[in-house]
Amino acid sequence: MIATTYVTPAILALASFNAVTGAAIDAINTPEVIPGPGLPSLKELGLTSAVLYKIGRPDSSVKESSGDGSVKTSSIQARFEPRCGPTDYAYVNVNDVIACYNYLKALGNQNCVAPSGLGIAHFCYAGAAEVTGQSLNPSGSSSYCHHVADAVLWSVDHCTRGDQSVAGFQAATGNGDLIVGSTSKQYIGSK
Repeated sequence: MIATTYVTPAILALASFNAVTGAAIDAINTPEVIPGPGLPSLKELGLTSAVLYKIGRPDSSVKESSGDGSVKTSSIQARFEPRCGPTDYAYVNVNDVIACYNYLKALGNQNCVAPSGLGIAHFCYAGAAEVTGQSLNPSGSSSYCHHVADAVLWSVDHCTRGDQSVAGFQAATGNGDLIVGSTSKQYIGSK
């Protein structure tokens, strides 16, 4: 009986230490997800980088509503031919790109805007990855962020290599003039 009294606090202390260090290790090992300029913070959405990474890869074989009455499909009508790459330098860990996908999907009907004059919009950074947008329209263009996420998912589904790296470009499902890049930050020139 006496041994049990002294063992129980010791076991609880070890269990608490394990839980705290386990959470701390997760936080250290999870790259930070950083929203692009003008987009809501993770805190505003009630999200953390760890949560966005833990959600993982979506099952794109399941058709899901995009929130505006349309249904996501792999056939995106646009004046843009989607492509992978274009160089090895553009490829980045697919899990970083998926974390950005999860962030952009969580934004729902928030507008993701690409500037005029062929400027590049920076929608999300995660680890070594970046999701960008560029308008084919010289006046700029926008699409719901969940449509931008659909374009990211196309790259994940069609451009992921055996080493689990990905790089690709696809038009946003809601606006064929908005081209979404899922690449390394270095390829775009971000730090």
